[in-house]
Amino acid sequence: MRGGVPQSQFTAEELAALVDEAHKAGVPVAAHAHGADGIAAAVEADVDTIEHCTWMSSDGLDFRPDVVQQIVTKGITVCPAVSPHWQMLPRFFGEERTNAMFDLVREMAEAGVRLVAGTDAGVQRAGFDGLVAALSFYAHLGLANASIIDMATSQAAAALGLGAVTGKIAPGYRADLLLVDGDPLVDLSALDGAQAIFAAGLRYEPSGT
Repeated sequence: MRGGVPQSQFTAEELAALVDEAHKAGVPVAAHAHGADGIAAAVEADVDTIEHCTWMSSDGLDFRPDVVQQIVTKGITVCPAVSPHWQMLPRFFGEERTNAMFDLVREMAEAGVRLVAGTDAGVQRAGFDGLVAALSFYAHLGLANASIIDMATSQAAAALGLGAVTGKIAPGYRADLLLVDGDPLVDLSALDGAQAIFAAGLRYEPSGT
C-alpha cells in the first residue's frame, strides 16, 4: 500500500501466467482489487471476478470507463463485497467520498457490468450472517429487489461456476431453497426471517429454532 492506496502485488507477466495456468486447470481466478491500476491489470489478465473494485487512486477515485467497457465485453463479474455495516462508511471516509464510491457502483451497474452480491465476511465487523444487511446497499442505489435477489442467487452461482447446478428453482437443479416469512420482492429484510433451509432437497431448521 502506498499513500493509502493498495498497490498491485503482481506484475502483468505474473498475472497473465497465473490466469493462464488456472484456466488450463479449469480453475476460475478472483482478483482482490481496490486500486484502479490493479483493477486494470486484472482485467487485462482476463480474471474471472473482481472483488471490491473500488477504483482507488492516490488522488481519490479513478473511475475508468474504458476499463469498465472491457469488464463488460470480457464478461468479468464484479462483487463489490459490501459491508453489512455500509451505512457507517461515511464515518471513516467522509460523506462526500462515500457517496462518490457508491455512485461508482451504480455507474458500473448502469454500464452493464455483471454485479453479484457478497460480503467481506471474515474481516472485522463482517460476520458470515451479514448478507441480508448488505443487500440493502443495492436497494439504496435504486436497484429493484428482484435484481438484487438474482445478484445473490443465480448470478452469484454463475460467477462461481455453479450456474448449471444451483441458484435457480428449475428441473435438474439441486433444490437449494430458503423458506421465509414474507415477500423479499417487497421487503428484502424478509430474507432474515428464515423458517427453513433446504440444501440439495434436505430440510434443515435454522439454528436456535
